[in-house]
Amino acid sequence: MSIPITIISAVRDVKMYDKCIRQNPCVNQHALCPLDNRFENKGVSLRYNQFLDAYDFMCPSWLVFCHEDFEFKQRIDHLLEALDKNVLYGPIGVRTDVRWHLLYSWRLIGQIIESNKDGANARRIGSAYPLGTPVETFDCQCLIVHSDVIQKTGLRFDEHLLFDLYVEDFCINANENHGIPSRILAVMCQHWSGGSVRERYFHQEAYLNKKYPHCCYTGTSSYSLGKPCAIRKLNVMAITFIKTIVFRLNRK
Repeated sequence: MSIPITIISAVRDVKMYDKCIRQNPCVNQHALCPLDNRFENKGVSLRYNQFLDAYDFMCPSWLVFCHEDFEFKQRIDHLLEALDKNVLYGPIGVRTDVRWHLLYSWRLIGQIIESNKDGANARRIGSAYPLGTPVETFDCQCLIVHSDVIQKTGLRFDEHLLFDLYVEDFCINANENHGIPSRILAVMCQHWSGGSVRERYFHQEAYLNKKYPHCCYTGTSSYSLGKPCAIRKLNVMAITFIKTIVFRLNRK
């Protein structure tokens, strides 16, 4: 008998949810909890919290919070059954490497396939790393946490972060306030939703920067979340400037 696993998704595209989760033999033997978001389209963080507020913690389970278009391509029960329940897991995250206290470099840890919703432009993102590799934060597409951690800490998603950065915030909060680390679950998976960062992301990033004035983390789409030191700020500015120049050159 497999270990208890509950898969939670805010659902607007039912066909995509059916394809990636409900009809997916890698996960559909577990408890599925689609949160219908078709009509009100409330923030994903709010939907996730509604699930947690109603959850029966007398029934311990691994809780997999994932997008409706996130597909596991292998079974996860045998991967989760031996893992530390006091750790957050996800398939792809990011960490900062610092050299000589001067140079900051940002690295994607973990690997996924990313594509358009029709499967076009499929490509591998990130690099393969062993199970348990530490990261600072995960991408919002998938976060795995055991219900015992939620019951013990009272952790919730920040409802100011409606559609972006709510998982990054969850990771920062868990680590800063409860000493709970984030580590990679090396698993074959695909996110059927490639795309660029929208303007709303930067507003929510600014909110998160004010929320954490005494620490600094990295996100998959942000070089700094919180308050970076002066040297790190210079690194961020330099990388942003270089990327802007490259972008403009490619448009010519």
